[in-house]
Amino acid sequence: MPRVEPTGAILGASIWDLDLSQPMSDKDFGFVLHALGQHGVLRFPNQKLEVPDVHRFSVRFGEIQGPSIVDPEKVTDPYTYVGTLSNIKKDGVYIGAADAGQDWHTDMSYRDTMGFVNVLYGIQIPRRDGKPLGGNLFQLVRHIDR
Repeated sequence: MPRVEPTGAILGASIWDLDLSQPMSDKDFGFVLHALGQHGVLRFPNQKLEVPDVHRFSVRFGEIQGPSIVDPEKVTDPYTYVGTLSNIKKDGVYIGAADAGQDWHTDMSYRDTMGFVNVLYGIQIPRRDGKPLGGNLFQLVRHIDR
């Protein structure tokens, strides 16, 4: 049974004992929605997810809006809308969008219908002096350094 641990701040809570790498029951998803309504921001510590897991969890909240540069008519990969932000290069090529989110912004605020939630999964987070770098004010999933 999942449990909620509020941060004690105005926003935020951690959800424990819920494995997002597995399909979620309607009861557990209702629990997550209720916690989201109460706390505004949720994090799910100690998760080990693959792209299909992130996709499955994300679509529970509705259609994934995805990046604005993707032509929906040309999408063949079912996980196209699960974007990767990364400044890491593999074989001389960035493995994701290296410059996305450089400045403060609200995701998809320019769309006719704004998104309901943002799902973020941090894998390798750059640090300086032991502190994580980056512009995200909230961590929805614990950062896991590989």
